[in-house]
Amino acid sequence: MATPSYLRLPIEPAEGFPQAFRLQLGSVIYQFHLYVNVAEDLLTTAPGDAVLDLPAAGAFVVLRVAREEAAGPRTILRRKLVPGVEYRAAELSLTFPTMRVARRNLNGVGEFGSEVVGGVALS
Repeated sequence: MATPSYLRLPIEPAEGFPQAFRLQLGSVIYQFHLYVNVAEDLLTTAPGDAVLDLPAAGAFVVLRVAREEAAGPRTILRRKLVPGVEYRAAELSLTFPTMRVARRNLNGVGEFGSEVVGGVALS
């Protein structure tokens, strides 16, 4: 099977997390929701300017993808993300090679060094 050609997802790390956006692929619209789950003890011990390489012990990114249908959004994927893994969600392929999130981008907006790169392709 050939490797799909990925379209870069419009993730804006400076917008902070959680984050959501809609994306049309072909004739279908999808809703993407990203959030970062961090254990409270990590938040209290990490410096304020810390940038977390995710996943890490006690911290990870979660993605939920929903396909917009006549009856309402239908979730096709909800998953903790790991770099280097290709995820299948119905007719989509997804990959997330880079996930670095600044502590200040957790529920906060600004340029603090976060970098989250994701790609999507129709399978």
